[in-house]
Amino acid sequence: MLTGRDGMLAEARAALVRADGAVLIGPAGVGRTALARAVVAELPSRLFAAVWITATEASKVVPFGALGQLLTGGHPALHPALVHSTVLTSLVERCGRARTPVLVVDDAHLLDGPSAGVLLGLVQARAVRALVTVRSGISVPDAVVALWKDVGLSRLVVPALTEAEIGALATERLAGPVSRSTTHLLWQWTGGLPHLAVPLLDHGQAVGSLARDTDQWRWRAGLAVPTQVADLLDRELDRVGRPGEEALAAMALGGPLPLPVAETAASPELLADLEQLGMVRSEERGDEVLVRLRDPMLGAAVRRRMSPARRRRVAAALLAGTRQATPHGSHAVARALWAVHAGQPVDPPELVRSAGLCLYADPAASEQLARRAWQEGGGASAAVALGAALVEQGRAAEAYETLCTAARDAETAADPTARVTVGVALASYRLWVGREPRQAYDDLRRLHADSEAAGDLPGRVELAALGVLVQLFGGEAARALASARQLLDESLPRGARLRVMLASVAALVLAGRTEEAVRVGRTVVEAVERSGSSAMPQIRGMAGAALALAELWRQPTPTGPVTDPATGRWPLPPDPLVSGLSPTAWPLFDGYALRVSGDRTGAISRLRDAVAQQAGGNGMFRAEATGWLAVTLAEDGRPDEAETVLREHPVDAVALVPGLRPWALAAIAAATGRRGRAGELMDEAIVVAHDSGSWLVELGYLIYAAHLDPVAGPARYADRIAEAIGHVDAERLVAAGRAVIALAGRDPTVILQHAHRLVDMNMTGEALKVAGEFGRRAGAVDTVRLAVDLRARLRSAVRDDPARVAGLTARERQIAGLAARGLSDREIAEALVLSVRTVQTHLGRAYRKLAVTSRRDLSDALRPAG
Repeated sequence: MLTGRDGMLAEARAALVRADGAVLIGPAGVGRTALARAVVAELPSRLFAAVWITATEASKVVPFGALGQLLTGGHPALHPALVHSTVLTSLVERCGRARTPVLVVDDAHLLDGPSAGVLLGLVQARAVRALVTVRSGISVPDAVVALWKDVGLSRLVVPALTEAEIGALATERLAGPVSRSTTHLLWQWTGGLPHLAVPLLDHGQAVGSLARDTDQWRWRAGLAVPTQVADLLDRELDRVGRPGEEALAAMALGGPLPLPVAETAASPELLADLEQLGMVRSEERGDEVLVRLRDPMLGAAVRRRMSPARRRRVAAALLAGTRQATPHGSHAVARALWAVHAGQPVDPPELVRSAGLCLYADPAASEQLARRAWQEGGGASAAVALGAALVEQGRAAEAYETLCTAARDAETAADPTARVTVGVALASYRLWVGREPRQAYDDLRRLHADSEAAGDLPGRVELAALGVLVQLFGGEAARALASARQLLDESLPRGARLRVMLASVAALVLAGRTEEAVRVGRTVVEAVERSGSSAMPQIRGMAGAALALAELWRQPTPTGPVTDPATGRWPLPPDPLVSGLSPTAWPLFDGYALRVSGDRTGAISRLRDAVAQQAGGNGMFRAEATGWLAVTLAEDGRPDEAETVLREHPVDAVALVPGLRPWALAAIAAATGRRGRAGELMDEAIVVAHDSGSWLVELGYLIYAAHLDPVAGPARYADRIAEAIGHVDAERLVAAGRAVIALAGRDPTVILQHAHRLVDMNMTGEALKVAGEFGRRAGAVDTVRLAVDLRARLRSAVRDDPARVAGLTARERQIAGLAARGLSDREIAEALVLSVRTVQTHLGRAYRKLAVTSRRDLSDALRPAG
C-alpha cells in the first residue's frame, strides 16, 4: 500500500471497475504515477489488461507522438481519420477479447492535441477504461479536460502528504520510529511530496544526516539535495531561463522578500509567470505582501547552482533594492548577510546584533556574521558572538580558544569593559559547556570585585544578572530569587532587568508561587512584545517557556511554547524570514506536559527528542530532559532503557529542577522491585528540593514517594504533603497532594471525589494511581464503583470534547471558540490582551488540528458529537 493513499487507491480502482475510469490530478512530485501503478496492480488480471503510455515534452511536438507504440506500421504515414480504429485494434490485440482494455496515460497534460482527441474519442465510445494522470496548475489540452468535465471520469485530486503521512512514510522506510520534530522538518522541507521525501530519507541515512538517536530516527544536519532530487529540480530550473533563475536566486539568498524588493529582481510579469508555474508563492503578512520560493528544497537547489559571482551580484542587487528601508529584526539579519555575500562593508556592531538574532535559527549564518565582525575589529562582543555560534554547532573547543584569545587581547589593551564582556562569556562557557556551576559562580565573584574596584557599573550589573542564573541552575532557587529581587530594586538597563525578571519567574515557579510567577512572566512577555517581535529572541523564548511552566500546574491543558524543528533546543519559534520554517511544539515542555497528564507513550516519544536536542549546544535543560525521560521509562516498565538513558546522558550539576538524579534512580529501583531503596532515594530527592527552597518540586517528590508504598506511603507522607501544600498554589499539583491525603484517610467517598477532581484537571495518570491504590484496600463493591465511574468519566471527556480529541491546548480552544462566535482576530486579541499575530498563530494551529480551513467550519468542528 502507498502511504496515505489507501482511500484514493480504493476510489480509483472502483472508478475503473464500475465506471469508465478516473483522472488523477495533482502537483509535480505528489506521486500520481506511483498511485496509478498501484491502482493497475490491484485490478483483477482475468478481467482487465492495462496498456501504459507516457506523454513527454518530446512527444508533444509530434502529432500522435504519445500513441506511437499503438500505431502499427508507423504513425507518420497513417491518415488521421484511421488513428482511432488503429489504436483500438492494437489495444484489443494486446489485451485479448476476453479482457477489458485499460489505457493508462501518464502525464496527459503533455499530450499533443491529436493524441488527446483520440483518447477522448476512445473513452466517449466506451471502447476502453482510462486511467489518466495530469499535473495541476498548468495548461492542459481541452480534450483532456473534457474527460472529467464532459465525459464524467472521476476526477481525483492527489494531495501532498500530511505531516502524519510523511511520518508514517519515514517510519516505514527507516523501519523504526521517527522523532516528531524530524517528521515536521521533513514535511516542511519537502512540502509533503513523496518524490522529494523518499530520496531525502535515503540520502540522509546513507550520509549519516539521519541517524538513530535515543531510539528514534532524527535529522542532525542541514537541508541536503540528493542527486536524484537535484536532477529533477535542475530540469525544472532549466525551463525558467536565465531571468527566471536570477529572480529565484534572489529569493533563495534573501528569503521571503517584500513585493517591492522582489520586483527589483524580476518584473511583475516574470513573478506572475513563476507563481503560475508553482515555483514561487505570495502571501500577506500584516501590511505587506511577501514573495517566497514554494519550499526550502527548491531554495537549496537554487543555492547549489549559484556561482560565487552570481551570489555576489544577487546580494548587491538585494542591498540596492532595500537601501531606502530601515532594517529591523529578520530584515536586519538578511541585510547583514547580503552585505557579507556582496563583499560590502558593514559596521561590526550591526554584524554582532544580526549574529545574535539568527543564533538559534541558523547558527552557521550566525558564525559567518560574527567571524566577519571579529575580522573587522569588532573586539570582545564579536568574539563572544562567534563563541556562541561555535558552541551551538558543537564546536566547543574552538569556541573556548576564541574566547581565550579575546581575553588575552582585552588584558593587553587594558580594556575593563572588554575584560568583563569576555569574562561573562567564559563563565557562561564554564556553566553550560563545562557543567560547573560552582566554579562559574566563583569566576563571576572575582570579576565582580574587579568591576567594583574599577567603578564599572554596567559590567557589575551584567555579572550580577548572570550570577542569578548560575544560582538558579546550580540548585539554589531560593537564593536566586532573593538575589533577583535585590537586583530589581536597583536601576538596571532594560535587557538586564528583563533577564533578571525572567530568572525570578522560574524561581517563583520552583518555590510554588505560580500565581506571582504568571503575573511577572506576563510582564516580561509584554515588555518584550513592546520592544518589537524580533528583539531579544532568547529572552522572548524563555519568557514564554517560564510562563508556560507556571501555567502547566494551573490549567488542565496549558499552552506550550514552540520551537524551530531544525534544532529544537530553545523555546523560540523560527523566524520564517530566516529559516523559512514554521514552528513545532517544544519537545521538552510537550513531553513533560504529556507526562503530567498521564500520557506516558506520548511523553516518552517527545522526551527522547528533547534529550537528543539538549545534548547539543549549551544544553541548558539537559538534566531535565534526561531525568524526566528516565522516570517515565521506568514508570512504563522499561527500567533497562531508563538506565541506558542515564548512562549515555548523565544528569549533572546544572539543573533547573533540583533532585532529578535521585528521583530517576528511585523510579528505576521501584520498577525493578527494590521499593525500600526507591524510598531512600526519594527521601534524598526531597531533602535536595527542600534545601534549594523549591516547594513545588518538594511537593511533587512527596507525592511520588507516597505512591511508592501503597500500604503505608500515604499515611507516612500525609503531614509533610499538607505542609508543602501550604507553600504551593499550583492547583493541579495541590489536587494530587490532597488525593494522597485522602488515601491516608481511607474514606471511599472522599477518595472518589479526589479521583474525579484529578480527571477534571487532566491528570488521569494520578487519578488511576489513586484508583489502583484505593482498590487494593477497599471492598469489591467500592472498587468496582470507583473503576466504572472513572472509566465513564474518561470516555465522556473524550467523546464530549472535540477540542480535546483534536489535541487543542487551552489557549487554542479559547481562541477557536471566540472565532467560531464571529469575532475577528483583532477583537480576539483585544479581548484576551494578546497581539494579533499571537491570535493568528493559535488559530492557525487550531485549524490544522481540527482539519478545517475557515471560521465557517469551526462551529461544527467544536460541537460535541450526538
